[in-house]
Amino acid sequence: MITSPETFYSRGNKFNLVAGAITQEVKINGKDVSKYIAPSGCSVGWYDVSKNSGRENQNANGTMILNVINNKYRLDITTRYLSSSEFIDFFSEIRKAPKMTVEFYNPFTGEMELIDVYRGDRQANPYGPYRDEYLYNGTTIALIEL
Repeated sequence: MITSPETFYSRGNKFNLVAGAITQEVKINGKDVSKYIAPSGCSVGWYDVSKNSGRENQNANGTMILNVINNKYRLDITTRYLSSSEFIDFFSEIRKAPKMTVEFYNPFTGEMELIDVYRGDRQANPYGPYRDEYLYNGTTIALIEL
């Protein structure tokens, strides 16, 4: 297991594995994954869900109709460089099931929010060997509210 912060060189590049350089707390199924998130690596989107809306559903005057039936959130979480063991730990809750709960700081309300989400596509981006493990580039996963 790698203890952070740690500085090392690989392929002529300097790396700082820094845990805790995050301004936003994120928990997946109650597990805090904040230490794996890159600085500025959690974006929160707030979306309208509409029904029978758009230009194809115009009124008699040709005005577009907007019929918002709900609001949903989407978190795009980008990790920092992770060792193999950190990568496995980060994805441990995400791997369990397509649906999970996520607790995060909601910048639109200024409060912690707990939502049910499904996971987007997952991808591993290996960088190269690191000691007796492998190092992975930052990867992004979408967690989309149900």
